[in-house]
Amino acid sequence: MSIRHEDLVSPATRSTFRMLATNLTVRTIAEVWQSHNFAPVPDDELRYTDTSVRRTTFESYAAAVDWSDRSHVSRALRVFEDIIRSGKREGWSGSWLDEVTAKLERDGLILDGHGRITGGPMAAPPREAPAGSRAQGPRITEVTRRRIFDLLRRRGTAWSGGLDEIAFLLRLYNLQALPSTDSRFTTAERDIVQHRYNNQDWEDDWIYDDARFVLAQGPDEALLRFLAEMIHPAVRTDTTEVQQLLAAFNEALARDGYALIQRATISGFPVYEGRRLQDIGSEHLQTPQGEIQPSRLVSAVREPTAPTPERPPLRVTAPVRELARGERKDYACDRFPIPHGGQADVFRATHKATGATVALKQLRGRPPAQRQIARMRREIVVGRHLDGHPHAMPVLDADPNHRWFVMPYAETTAEHCRPELSELPGLRALVDALCSVLTSAHQSGWIHRDIKPANILRLDGRWVLADWGIARRPRGQTTDPQRTRVGVRFGTDGFAAPELAQDAHAATQAADIYSIGQLIGWAVTGDMPQINLPLVPKTGPWRTVVRAATQRDPAHRPATVQELQQLIVHETETPPQPPLLQAEELIKSIGAGSSVAAHELVALAAAHTDDAPLYCDLLLKLPPASLAPALLAAPSQAAEVVRAMATLVGTHRPPERGEVDAVIMWLMNIAQEAAEAGELDLLEECCNGAFEWDADWDQWIPQRHIADWLLTLTGDSASSVAAALRRHPACAAHFSHLGGTFRIDHRIQAAIGVATEGQPQNPAV
Repeated sequence: MSIRHEDLVSPATRSTFRMLATNLTVRTIAEVWQSHNFAPVPDDELRYTDTSVRRTTFESYAAAVDWSDRSHVSRALRVFEDIIRSGKREGWSGSWLDEVTAKLERDGLILDGHGRITGGPMAAPPREAPAGSRAQGPRITEVTRRRIFDLLRRRGTAWSGGLDEIAFLLRLYNLQALPSTDSRFTTAERDIVQHRYNNQDWEDDWIYDDARFVLAQGPDEALLRFLAEMIHPAVRTDTTEVQQLLAAFNEALARDGYALIQRATISGFPVYEGRRLQDIGSEHLQTPQGEIQPSRLVSAVREPTAPTPERPPLRVTAPVRELARGERKDYACDRFPIPHGGQADVFRATHKATGATVALKQLRGRPPAQRQIARMRREIVVGRHLDGHPHAMPVLDADPNHRWFVMPYAETTAEHCRPELSELPGLRALVDALCSVLTSAHQSGWIHRDIKPANILRLDGRWVLADWGIARRPRGQTTDPQRTRVGVRFGTDGFAAPELAQDAHAATQAADIYSIGQLIGWAVTGDMPQINLPLVPKTGPWRTVVRAATQRDPAHRPATVQELQQLIVHETETPPQPPLLQAEELIKSIGAGSSVAAHELVALAAAHTDDAPLYCDLLLKLPPASLAPALLAAPSQAAEVVRAMATLVGTHRPPERGEVDAVIMWLMNIAQEAAEAGELDLLEECCNGAFEWDADWDQWIPQRHIADWLLTLTGDSASSVAAALRRHPACAAHFSHLGGTFRIDHRIQAAIGVATEGQPQNPAV
């Protein structure tokens, strides 16, 4: 079940938590509920322990939650976190935890190993900023987002560029962690494959309004990363198209104070990222290498002086397919065929009913030989089997007798694009497209057996594989075994695998992998491959890939195209710098006075809340004052960082008292900054972490600082800290000496008093 705006958490999830609440005492429910600033609990209710009363009590509290309000839901989910932690701590029996996890996943929420709920409404800032304070929530308006999406629709721009949609999304999202909108599946990846590739019942622009990917409504960073990835050189290789999209994106984003600017290059092609205009316009800007250079705005940030020409989208597939009736007279062909070779002629043609330009492939000879007809039949069958795959050439119409068929008219072939393919991004896009479509074909038992540059076409900006005429059918479906007898030449010289000349019928996917290797060698070296001679580049990242793919023994090649892709990734991509090393560079920049490095460090830490060395060996040793402004500027990220700091200490080595002192003081320093700024949620997170450690370790040095600070608190800050003390009575008892002083806020005094009932109080301080 996906999250709806009017119901951010489904009734099924709320029902599960109501069931869990029956395991808690009423007093525990009251403490948990009040600690998150919900309604107070009458004292008379705390006397009851009956299960039905506990359930009714929890329901009455839950009724106070506005389940369509992100702020309410965010706080309520924190209550649920406490219930889950109580269950884990008390060792509740049964499958309750699995049930909770499953229900959360249906609402787009994730329960991690520390009992934290993330995603969904928790991902958005929980409340609006008061007037005069730092702005919260998305700055990119719904109007701007709609303008961008409508522009892409009008242009017919494929948002995944030359990549398969799954491959593109995996660059940005964990599709295994995102939920499915189809009850038959559990992950977004299975969902997308079913509806985009199998059922074909989602429109090309489905991504823009899918709530799981938070593009129409969500953090600015999510949309900016998506747009920057759309024009990444590994995604889109047409330089003109990239510049047109960049100009259009920046024209729209500038109205909300953002722009996409160049941050790096790959093989000489720019890589972009989203930045605030006020940061770009400052006098200096930090480069990814840590150098300080004058900032240079991309010219496309300014409004274009003239409208950019739009490439007309390819919209022939649906109309021609709908009107297809297997009649040759429905198409008017050019007088002469396109130079093609092979056993058929390919004509540029016009579909008379729609005026669409298509390609019509027709067998030669009157009548054509039966072997030719069988070959075209096979091409039609495979085309229809793979229909809907973005990198397979679709069949729009066909002769019932298999003498001709119609397909979209392609712009060019890989054969004519070798200079472009000599560069790493362009070749990666082509190879990724081949691996994508071959994965689908191989899973069904089809082997192409004739992969070469002339059979790879560029259609509407993406690469598609065509000409399946000599493909090997799935096992048991061969129509003429004699056609592949020993001595019959199969495939194209140089690109065909050696085993095709011995027993083409026995060929496996390793034959297609060999052809991909030779294709890569051709693209990199510019030479045509020779029969059974691997075309291995002398140097460069593709050398190992080609050597592995073109082994003479098929058993020594990568077993599948997925394995080949993994090898390509290892050889052609520089692995991301470990977070610890990234953090060290950012800390150096902070020391050098960078105004943006602290914000980037907070974002890095929030993205790696399971990295104990990052937190305990670096962040803990960094003066909190240097991070406080960045934490206060991003409260939702700050809460994740603070929670992780309190959780990770002691997980990668036994904790020592000095380290425990350090983490308590680090958290309390941030808590003081949060209290002064009125960031109550962040204040509570800091106090919860610090008080839990103090309760377990009874650290005297931090307690002196905490005691002095408690005496200064008033107003909302005092209320929030008092709630945290009630949640950690063992910590509150350490401050019993403050219980009788008139200098302390009455709510903190009460929290300390409850924790120390029956204990002798020290004289007033």
